[in-house]
Amino acid sequence: MKKLWRILLVSGGVLLSLLLLIVLAVTIFLPTDHIRQRAEAEVVKATGAEVSIGNVGVNWWPQLGLSLDDFVIKGQGAELARIHGSANELGPYAANLEHFVVLLELRPLLKKEVEVAAIEVRGLDLDLVFQGKPYLVKDADLDVHDLQISMAAAQGAGKAQSGAAKLPVGEMIPEDLVLAFKGFAPSFSAQEIPLVDVKFQGDLDARILTIESITAGLGTGQLEGNLEIDYERDPRGYLDFEASATAVPAAALLQPWAPVLGEKLETDLGGSIRGNCLLGEKEEIHRTLALHGNLGSAEGVLWAKQWLGDIAPYLGARQDLMDIHFRNISHKLHLEKGRYFVDKLEIDGLETHWQGAGSVGLDGTLDMDMKVKLPTGFTPELGNLSFLADTLRDPEGRMNLDLSLSGKAAKPQVGINLGSLQDAAGSDAGDSLKKGLGGLLDKWKNR
Repeated sequence: MKKLWRILLVSGGVLLSLLLLIVLAVTIFLPTDHIRQRAEAEVVKATGAEVSIGNVGVNWWPQLGLSLDDFVIKGQGAELARIHGSANELGPYAANLEHFVVLLELRPLLKKEVEVAAIEVRGLDLDLVFQGKPYLVKDADLDVHDLQISMAAAQGAGKAQSGAAKLPVGEMIPEDLVLAFKGFAPSFSAQEIPLVDVKFQGDLDARILTIESITAGLGTGQLEGNLEIDYERDPRGYLDFEASATAVPAAALLQPWAPVLGEKLETDLGGSIRGNCLLGEKEEIHRTLALHGNLGSAEGVLWAKQWLGDIAPYLGARQDLMDIHFRNISHKLHLEKGRYFVDKLEIDGLETHWQGAGSVGLDGTLDMDMKVKLPTGFTPELGNLSFLADTLRDPEGRMNLDLSLSGKAAKPQVGINLGSLQDAAGSDAGDSLKKGLGGLLDKWKNR
């Protein structure tokens, strides 16, 4: 028994001595007041922002580390541009971090070297404006683990960053940096898309950032996706991504990309897309962005009265047809060279049926052809051209018209495809059509 106690006492003494050595090493090599002052000074120097750090502490159980509490920074993108000599599209920004922990490996520390094992972020609030759009993060958490990097590589990357006015992101990432991460944000608003319960996880290896999965709620629906940014292929970053949506309100999903359509489409959307682009300036992204996929909807309404105002005189008592009540919408899409192409659009309306194809530019220009089936029994009064009525009917007795939409998407010009009417009427009516089409569809009526 005495031997056992002796072993326990000796072991306890050794353990206590080791813990004292750890505390002593931290005290000698990592003075907390100096760390706080140095950190504040370096951030101010690099950003020109207002910076404050509440407390700096030392954690030595269960793993040695440093912690920062109540880290606050408030700054302006213009001040960053002045300091670094390069323009940016960042406006005002502010970040408040409740708790930040860096966990360290002990053995390198005893050699007066620092090796980071993991990083923990708790309670991050972020509020910034980029390219004129707000970004908000509330109470986010982030864990970085399996971190590997040599101090020489980290210092080399820091010198490269400070020695250049503007370097691509890829050239600032040390070649041997490896890490894994996961995070959660109860609230994240990007470009006016209010996401909730955002969860993500991924890794960085060989200058390739991979987010293996990301999920988020949007309105009453759900978003899922994954992405990869390859900084080895191009130091600006080459993005590949996949995303899917389930029962997401159209207004919430379309607001940042197609606000005019988002305001007028009242339904839930679902579908999937895949895409890629080179990350860089806005023009570069638009030039290289390519995506394809499909979208569909539940029952809803397209409030198109503003768009179809040019045909209002022809609708008579049926002005309600300019707002399209539908069972569903479906279409295949692809985007390339700055234009969003609609390969096949179908709107299965309660009274009308629409099919379309064409494109919408990221600059707002519109070039679409639409074929619409009007309600059964709804016909135009064509005067001397009344013989056209029967030629425009399908086997169901519904009038078929070809429309063209051009100009700007916000207020398109709507016209009748005269060529299709002439083809429908036959070649013998060609001359009379050319003379009389100016008054064609002057009135619509029910009969």
